[in-house]
Amino acid sequence: MAFGRIGVLIRPIRRRCPMRVPREVSQVEETITTVLPALRPAQRLGLALWVYGTILAGSTCERAVLTALEPLVGARGVHALRQRLREWLRDGADKAVPGRTELDAAACFAPLLGWVLALWRGTTVPLALDATLLHDRVVVLSISVVYRGCAIPVAWHVAAANRKGAWLGPIGALIAALAPAVPPTHTVLLLTDRGLWSPRIWRAACAAGWHPLLRIRQAATFCPTGGERVAAASLVAGPGHAWVGAGTAYKPSKRRAATLVALWEEGFAEPCLVLTDLPPEDVGVCWYGLRAWIESGFRALKSLGWHWERTRRTDPDRVARHWLVLAVATLWTLA
Repeated sequence: MAFGRIGVLIRPIRRRCPMRVPREVSQVEETITTVLPALRPAQRLGLALWVYGTILAGSTCERAVLTALEPLVGARGVHALRQRLREWLRDGADKAVPGRTELDAAACFAPLLGWVLALWRGTTVPLALDATLLHDRVVVLSISVVYRGCAIPVAWHVAAANRKGAWLGPIGALIAALAPAVPPTHTVLLLTDRGLWSPRIWRAACAAGWHPLLRIRQAATFCPTGGERVAAASLVAGPGHAWVGAGTAYKPSKRRAATLVALWEEGFAEPCLVLTDLPPEDVGVCWYGLRAWIESGFRALKSLGWHWERTRRTDPDRVARHWLVLAVATLWTLA
């Protein structure tokens, strides 16, 4: 995928809109039409404008996007452009013409992952599940493809921050939404940190045909096959060593057959303990280290990249639509 020369104005956006669309936006729109076919024409165009403006500006903030696109649409088109960008994020009831179809970001999750997999080399796909906060306003639970030190969001759930609420149900829904996009020939690894360990996430991943690699707490116990139950951390000899073996995790009341991966890297105070359903001979000892790339991905969405932290949006639905811009812009750039 590549952009053409910037600044070529070739056709009107719509009769209602007195501005013209740059050829480069049309190229983005054509790709979106192919990979996100569920979007309506106006939704595809709005997303293309947001994405191309975000890439030009190096920011997903509305003012920066508008400023970046202004030379391409001309002074007469700025007002129409601003209105189109804002309308794209709004609920149907809040649009200038109430009741018009609103964009459902969740309908794009499986196609987004399919887009990534169409460009992917190999059949092992690492996905990282984690949460990120926008100040004290919203929290986003996201599943991202980790790739070359970064992360491409492919599914997310947005909720108000600092409020009680269930996370496991939405996480299960994200996994279920993405599962149809994965070919049976691919091996999917779902990586989570200690804060998101849950038997429900384990079961949801396995039900989708994925393989969980869930980090567990240092206090966890493990009973190797044919051995005695011990502290899981005691199975690895020390820094610079690793231990991988099958057995049973936890006490009888929470017993789970699993493979334990215990990796103690030099310079760390304690080992990293990970449970997976894969047999020991199929496990990559360093696979879990890929999860750290999602932290770099969050920084790319925020201060080191698209500056999502500058947004003032607080409505979860609008933030979810805004994340579609972040996802497509990140994928387009990395591709």
